[in-house]
This record gives sequence, C-alpha cells and structure tokens, in this order.
Amino acid sequence: MSSAPNPRTASARFEQGGPGYRPATKAVLLALRPDGRVALVRRAHHPDQGQLALVSRRLEAAEWLDEAACRGASRTLGIRLEVQDVELSGLLHYRSEQGAGRLCAVFAAQRWSGDPRNCAPGEYSEVVWADPGGPPADCRPLTHAVLNQYVSGTLYGALAMPAAPTTAGTGPSCPDG
Repeated sequence: MSSAPNPRTASARFEQGGPGYRPATKAVLLALRPDGRVALVRRAHHPDQGQLALVSRRLEAAEWLDEAACRGASRTLGIRLEVQDVELSGLLHYRSEQGAGRLCAVFAAQRWSGDPRNCAPGEYSEVVWADPGGPPADCRPLTHAVLNQYVSGTLYGALAMPAAPTTAGTGPSCPDG
C-alpha cells in the first residue's frame, strides 16, 4: 500500500508571479507560558516605535506557514520550535490602512527549547509577557485584533484597519509589518 506524497518533500514548482489576488502573508506566533501570558515585543524604531507587537515573520518563497512561525520564534525570541510544536489558532484577513490585502496565520505554542529573550535588538527593545485577554494599551492595532480573536476562540476574522494618523513628513504606518 502506497502512502500519499508529503507536500513538504515532494518536488513542486512554486508559482513566482502571475495575475490574481496575491496578498502579503505573515505567520504570527503566540508563545504562551504556562501561566497563559503571551510574548510581545516592543518596537525599537519607527514606524510605531515603543508599541508592542506580536512575534511574526512574512512568509518567504517556498516556505510553509508553520515554518515561518518557527523561524520568527528563533529570530525574535531565540527559542527553538519544531513544526509539530505549533498549532494553527486562527486566520485573520485584513486590509492595511492603505487598503492592501493581508493574510495573517496565527499559531500558538506552549513548549519550546531555550529561554525567550530579545534576539532582534535592531528591531525590538524588549520582550513583554502580557495577558492575551487584557493586553496593554500600547499594542499595535493588529496585535489587539489577533489577541481578541484568539481569546474569543474565533478561527477566522476579517477586518479593515483604521486609517493611521499622519504627522508632518511621514506617511501612514502599516500594522505589524
């Protein structure tokens, strides 16, 4: 009896371009401690300097979403996760302040190896552990949306981000990258 091919190991051509809807896609990781708190990172630079964001990475060519979540954990928090350590917790389809379509796949992990710390000091100033049901007020709008969706147990959400106020000499910001 033959088994189905594993899509991760099967040789396949990845589409590099073409017409159609092609939103930017990111994988978000909710690294959850035993006490239920989630790791957030504080932005070190503009845009949104000082605001808290989720651990996330944009999906790279030929990369699986769960692999991107594990990569984000390693590069941001210095922890090692295997794809079997992450669980899909939801999908958020949103429009940025400028109207661009975005997909955000949310994964949760409760076990990893290593001690979480800020491994991206060029991007973030600190790691903050927060209650996902009552995140700090200085979280980015997308961070609030993802945490609200997670806490409510909603698997899919769709929303349009509010227009960001602009200041002289700068353009609007983009939520969580």
